[in-house]
Amino acid sequence: MSYKFTKEELEELLIDYNKVALKEQKLDLPSKVCIWDETLRDGEQSPTVYLTLDEKIHLTKLMDEIGVKLIAVGFPAVSKTEKKIVKAIVNENCKHATILGIARPKKEDINACIDVDLKEIVIFMPISPIFRKTLKQTPEQQLEMIEEAIHYAKDNGFKVNWVSEDGTRCDFNHLVNVFKTAIEAGAERIVLGDTVGVLTPCSTSYLIKRIKNEVIKPLKKGIPMGIHTHNDFGLAVANTITGVFEGCTYPHTCINGYGERAGNAALEEVATNLERIGIKTGIDLTKLPELSEICEKYFCQPLALNKAIVGEHAFSHESGLHIAAILAHPLTYEPINPHIVGRRRKFYLGKFSGSKSILNALQQKIKVLDLDIPEEIIKRIVLEVKKKHEETSKKELRKSFKIIKQELEKVTKGVGDKEFFEIVNKYAQPYVPDEFKPKI
Repeated sequence: MSYKFTKEELEELLIDYNKVALKEQKLDLPSKVCIWDETLRDGEQSPTVYLTLDEKIHLTKLMDEIGVKLIAVGFPAVSKTEKKIVKAIVNENCKHATILGIARPKKEDINACIDVDLKEIVIFMPISPIFRKTLKQTPEQQLEMIEEAIHYAKDNGFKVNWVSEDGTRCDFNHLVNVFKTAIEAGAERIVLGDTVGVLTPCSTSYLIKRIKNEVIKPLKKGIPMGIHTHNDFGLAVANTITGVFEGCTYPHTCINGYGERAGNAALEEVATNLERIGIKTGIDLTKLPELSEICEKYFCQPLALNKAIVGEHAFSHESGLHIAAILAHPLTYEPINPHIVGRRRKFYLGKFSGSKSILNALQQKIKVLDLDIPEEIIKRIVLEVKKKHEETSKKELRKSFKIIKQELEKVTKGVGDKEFFEIVNKYAQPYVPDEFKPKI
């Protein structure tokens, strides 16, 4: 038997502690945010990944269509090739999204952004004590560099965003001074960078509250704030959502959570979570699977089957008990209707199947809804299905899995030792003693 409930009935049957907590804590949540995506910049820094110009243009267009408001597409000062790519994307003239290029607080970097016709740029610098030590920069030198760079960019007509790289490991006084300097120099948005993913939701909340109270409010300029998180401890999405709760209206994301090391906050997870809570993102959630699939193909980085929202198993079930409950009402074992995010529910047959699973599979596969099969027959089919699954050779499965892993290693190896030393021998052979030359 299946059930249909009104919206009001569901609100009584499903206790939503997200709403309860937000109401009791009286958080002043933003009504909407602007998604700032870093897939084509930070995402491409995933080890062994490179994107072609056509791939970058295609992903830019898809993100523009889906509702992403800002798209960081590259670092023009890095190389002539990168310059050409950024300029080509700028010339595509997105209908909705603003295209961003990044620059260090150096005139040559900003000049490279001028050359590619950007209208808006992101200036960044690592500001934590460990970076100041390794870069041989004093706090005073950094503040001077920031001020000069933003003035120069503004004088050349740019809208400027400031990112405090590794700001979450920076001594707070310097972090405050950096943000104040950037705002007073003309930055129109500031971003806190959790560059190595060390924050928790608790510390994210603490830090952003202090920045708002000790930087943004005293200056009385209403400067919007963004948050850029990494997933080194699996908290990128949680920290991003927390940042939004505290007033960060420009959350940074990457499609599929791609990015260097453990990745960045996943676009599809951030957008779906915020929309579910009632914060508008402008993202068409139904188009997320297509964007995810195309990005996965271009990155050649396979998604985990259990990846939230877009993973193959995100709305899949095998347990007989679960399937029986879902057939009664889907929200028994699913948090949202999969159609909201462009997905479809999928049932698997196997070791954990039950009678309802088998009957539903028969009805769906032969398109007959009023089958009258004796219960004893259904039980026999259930036992046979379980037996069939358990008789599957694990040896053969492991063999196939090993082959797949080996093929994936070929795709994700980057430049191997053989290719590397061929290049080294081509240019540096006279400088490497024979006894140290590797055999290739």
